Amino acid sequence: MSGNIVMFSALLAAMFLLVIFIIVRDRNVLSRLAILEKVIEDLNQENHKLNKVVKKQNLDMDGGIQKIVEDEVQNRVVPLKQSLQEVKKITEEFREQRNTGDYEKKVIDLYKDGKSESAIAQILGLTVSQVELILSLNDTQ
Repeated sequence: MSGNIVMFSALLAAMFLLVIFIIVRDRNVLSRLAILEKVIEDLNQENHKLNKVVKKQNLDMDGGIQKIVEDEVQNRVVPLKQSLQEVKKITEEFREQRNTGDYEKKVIDLYKDGKSESAIAQILGLTVSQVELILSLNDTQ
């Protein structure tokens, strides 16, 4: 009976640590997301300033300069914007996963589908040790 209590306490402690990790990771992702948003906003402002300078100097905007500006926007801003959208998507998925509490089921399903522990961790935004813990608690390995 006391062995069950010890196992339950250990499981409860592990789950508590998992929740704390999720909260810390969520805050970390949100702070990185804020940094990316700031960088994109700064790039947009710089682009706007460059467009103003070009217009003030009456340079040919229909020719090479506009193409250069557009190329720079395509090469710098668009990839950052796509990265930001991807981060937002991952953050939303992470929040949904955290809220639904389906980590165990998802980990087990992915493991049964033949995914490695590191691949599962990457897909679900967990650490490999968390995946191993879930798998070992469910006698899947």
